[in-house]
Amino acid sequence: FWKTLGRCAELFAAMAPRGSKRASSAAASGLGTKRRPAAEERPVLAKCDAIGKALLAADPAVVPTSVAKMLAPMLRHSLGAVKEGRHEFQASVVDMVGDLLQTISVATQQAVEEAQGQIDGIDADRAARHAVLAAAQDALPTLQAAVAARKDVEAAAKATLSEANEKAAVATEAESLDKFSYDQAAAQVAELRAVLEALAALKGASADSSKEGKHQHKQLAHVSHKYALDTTLVEAVLKVLKREPEARQSFDLVSLGIFEESLSKLLKDFEERLQLHEAPQAEKAAAARAATEAAEAAEGAYGQSEAADKAAKEAERDGAQAIKAAQKRVGKWLHDTKVVMDGLDAKKQALEAFREGPLKLFDELKDLQPEPEPVEEVETEMPPTADVAPAPAVAEGDALAAATA
Repeated sequence: FWKTLGRCAELFAAMAPRGSKRASSAAASGLGTKRRPAAEERPVLAKCDAIGKALLAADPAVVPTSVAKMLAPMLRHSLGAVKEGRHEFQASVVDMVGDLLQTISVATQQAVEEAQGQIDGIDADRAARHAVLAAAQDALPTLQAAVAARKDVEAAAKATLSEANEKAAVATEAESLDKFSYDQAAAQVAELRAVLEALAALKGASADSSKEGKHQHKQLAHVSHKYALDTTLVEAVLKVLKREPEARQSFDLVSLGIFEESLSKLLKDFEERLQLHEAPQAEKAAAARAATEAAEAAEGAYGQSEAADKAAKEAERDGAQAIKAAQKRVGKWLHDTKVVMDGLDAKKQALEAFREGPLKLFDELKDLQPEPEPVEEVETEMPPTADVAPAPAVAEGDALAAATA
């Protein structure tokens, strides 16, 4: 189809008249020019134009606009030509136009039938609109009851969440306090162990022999004062640790032994305290973990409750809007019916106008015959007539006598 149409378009473009300088000169002088006949001078051209307008005015879904624009200018050169003189491509254009006009007619007839189907179903449409309204009205109380029921559920979920958050806060605080004591005891144990390690290192070397030794000596002094060890003992030990190991006396070694024993006893006490904290700390940590998880679960349940409450309210709102929409459609039934009826009348008129207009004109032109040659009238001379003398006048009496004779 498109290939044939394109070939026809090329052919008709080649057939279109082209101007020239000589023709322009002739036209300017008014000699040897032949004016293209206007549509009003040739009824055939007017009919072709009317069919072209029908193609251009057709629904693009029925006749593509590009097709109509290509075919309309070809009508004068194809449908306007006599059937016997048409070229192959001119005949193809006529066939295509005929098919398209039939397609338009069928589509218009279908539109009429669809509109008639709507008219035939107006009573059912009215009943359906009322049924939709009744269903929406019946559904609204259920939706309202669901919203009311959700209020109690949401209040319970909110109370559960508040209680769970409070328990989680208490458990977390208890865990934190116990953890502080546990961490404190653990720090003391670590500190005392480090001091004993420093003391062991200083037993074999003087505190003044290295930077590390001086640091360990200060660490021992700090811990001794921190835990309130015997001041005399601490001072004696600190002096002993600054001496070289071989320069230390027996008393010095006894002092170091007592000092080390004091630190070991202190470490043992803190280790026992730490051990006592371990079980309660684990229990409180587990309780805090459980309370936190319960609070998170309650928060999730409350979130779901809020979402369900929101959905119930939206459903209630949609139900109320559905009633309004249904009432509006019930109220518009008469108006809509009139619109459909008016549309049916308009479609029938359009179908009749198309069939009596473009379609009928096409039927007249598709088998166009040449116009008959005009017959010239020949004037004949009348033969001359002889002079005839007028009849003599007859008297009235003589005329009567002659009539009765």
